[in-house]
Amino acid sequence: MVTHSKELALDRYEFEHFVEGARRLEDPLHSLEAQFVAFVGGRLGFRAGEMIHFQEEWVNWRQRRIEIPYHEPCEKGNGSGCCGYCSQQARQEAEYSELSLPEARLEVLQGRLSELPHVPGDVRRQLQTVHIVSIDSELSKEALDRQVTAVLEATDAVDGERFRSALDEVAERHREETRKTVEEVEAQAWTAKTENAEREVPFDWCPRAEIVIERFCDVYDEWPKSMSALTRRVNRSLELADVLEVGDTTPHGLRATAASRLAAMGVSAPVLQAYFGWAQISTAQAYISSSPDRTQSQLQHLG
Repeated sequence: MVTHSKELALDRYEFEHFVEGARRLEDPLHSLEAQFVAFVGGRLGFRAGEMIHFQEEWVNWRQRRIEIPYHEPCEKGNGSGCCGYCSQQARQEAEYSELSLPEARLEVLQGRLSELPHVPGDVRRQLQTVHIVSIDSELSKEALDRQVTAVLEATDAVDGERFRSALDEVAERHREETRKTVEEVEAQAWTAKTENAEREVPFDWCPRAEIVIERFCDVYDEWPKSMSALTRRVNRSLELADVLEVGDTTPHGLRATAASRLAAMGVSAPVLQAYFGWAQISTAQAYISSSPDRTQSQLQHLG
């Protein structure tokens, strides 16, 4: 069963205990790192990938903002290669870029019609539907081809054989053009999750985050460890917190903690979207609509 990140968000009381747990880490540097994760994740809303690629160069000290880039070369692995997190992301992206023939055909039918013989709109829509059903139900290529043939043979407006041949040719070309190797994706690491993720995050609204960032950058000029180390800092903070236990939150759950907190403070949906770098404003609206603190605050104003 998939757990939504909002389910791993800490409320204000739990967050304070989480911070206290971070302060209790035995090693002073580990404690500093854990507090950095707590505030940069749980108040500023950084993604895990943004936290482990953080560099002091991102901090605009004069304007008290952290400027998260869209692309920043990752050299945090062995031999100045990319880190384990980026390698894993690269493997996933390379795998997802490998389109099946039905998927490639569908994308061609949706976006590269100019490279195909003319086909009436109703026939095109039927062909798109056939391919969507095929992908969803994992039909064999032979079964899909029979359905495509049936659609084309039902109209006199298309030379079925010529169209099928052109469709397969353009689809194969599309597969080659969209296919990525792990090496190609690693060469682009680190890249923010979406274009919206390139953003400026002010931190002077939270004095404790401000202090922790300053202390962290007095010691480090970047996050010094791996993704697994970040996860260990979170889990150890949970272990040492009085009312929490491992599993109550995660690095991404801390981001949800920040979103829930700002929604409760009355921050509007457009501002939330820009602050967290979400592609869709509906994500911000979901946090606002599910905020009991926001509802309670507004009801108190009515009284």
